[in-house]
Amino acid sequence: MAEPRIIPRAEHPISRGYIDPDALKVLYRLHRAGYKAYLVGGSVRDLLTGRTPKDFDVGTDARPQDVRRLFRNSRVIGRRFRLAHVLFDGGKLVEVSTFRRRPDPADAEPGPGGDDDLLIRSDNTFGTPAEDAVRRDFTINGLFYDIATFAVIDWVGGVEDLERHVIRTIGDPEIRFREDPVRMMRACEFAARLDFRMTPGVRAAIEENRKEIRKSASPRVTEELLDPLRRGWGAPTYRLWSETGLLGEIFPALEAEIGGASRGTGLFWKLLAETDRRRGGGEVLSDSILLGVVFLPLLFAAIRARSGGSVDAQKLLLLLEEVVNPEAARLSLPNAAIHDLKQGLFTMGRIAELRPGDPAARRLVTKGYFPVAVGLLSLYSAASGRYRDAARTWEDLLRRGGRTPRPGEDLRAAIPFPEALIPHEETGPTELLLPDEAPPRARTAPRRRRRRGRGGRAGEAA
Repeated sequence: MAEPRIIPRAEHPISRGYIDPDALKVLYRLHRAGYKAYLVGGSVRDLLTGRTPKDFDVGTDARPQDVRRLFRNSRVIGRRFRLAHVLFDGGKLVEVSTFRRRPDPADAEPGPGGDDDLLIRSDNTFGTPAEDAVRRDFTINGLFYDIATFAVIDWVGGVEDLERHVIRTIGDPEIRFREDPVRMMRACEFAARLDFRMTPGVRAAIEENRKEIRKSASPRVTEELLDPLRRGWGAPTYRLWSETGLLGEIFPALEAEIGGASRGTGLFWKLLAETDRRRGGGEVLSDSILLGVVFLPLLFAAIRARSGGSVDAQKLLLLLEEVVNPEAARLSLPNAAIHDLKQGLFTMGRIAELRPGDPAARRLVTKGYFPVAVGLLSLYSAASGRYRDAARTWEDLLRRGGRTPRPGEDLRAAIPFPEALIPHEETGPTELLLPDEAPPRARTAPRRRRRRGRGGRAGEAA
């Protein structure tokens, strides 16, 4: 194997002051115990490009059980890929993995596709740092930072690709994507997040092998769907997934609504852009809100197709069941998230119509899904330009702790009663039809109850 490129401390921008203190503790303890200890993967990439890493992963030649003995605050996890988690206060963890090499073909487990199935199902063959570098997915993720010398070690040309703003696989992209199809999603996300370009070979391999993504475990795919939304680069990532055909394999119903000629325009893309803007500003959005953004185009399409653009509460609940449940089962969404998602989408329509002083509104603010509904209405309002006063009022109510209005406090003037809300044409005016609480019906005068006497029925003597 060729000698690595060594970038000494004086020639790169990484300082120990930028590394999480708990990750430094792990690195130093491994080093003092006689093991190699490297900062690895995305954290090195982000530090070299001036970004703040989401987490700090450690690579070492210590075996998982050796790490477990060194750190009492650790646990060994995984089956396909055994590694150690070192736990710290506040729920923080540092992931420590043993250097590995690619499994030998003779050791590979046969898959449903026979000899042509390259999907990796076991990855616990330990190796050297160089072997570990070349088994990683992309060159920009194959860089190591050595705590002993403070140098960056590059076996795969990752530093050069960072300088050239290129996303390149380590090895043949066809093989790497078939080994782990989720890498195709990650290639698009890295390109979107870093504003890099994928090499022609990488992009062509994604388009050619996009159907392989169906072999990946649903929870992993769902995590990759949510991650760019959580971190503020959802719009460019979803656009690349759509352009390469990945989204059509992962979420065909969504691609049918937002892809093709309308890609990059329309309400969905405005919602993603607004979500990214808020995440960039530090606002926290729950997974249920993010899922609501993804499911809104499907709900709107169902309303336009089946109800002519107008629904009552009962029909909307049935549509939510039909739209959300099949996709939630296919994507293995948690039950709690599904519940908050459906209730949030339903309640979004109700709070657009209700006034904060109404009795029904006072009941809603105590519900666990109320913040989801307010978050969705707020995003919709910002993306469409409609119901801004209503959204601001409910946001203010939520900021004050979700309390009901004080006695005598009248916020009703700020809440307009809505016109019909969901667009009949996605490219037309951005209007959303949100349902009334119940179908309209004729009002009848309430029956007056006769008061009972103190000692018996009404009209009887005491």
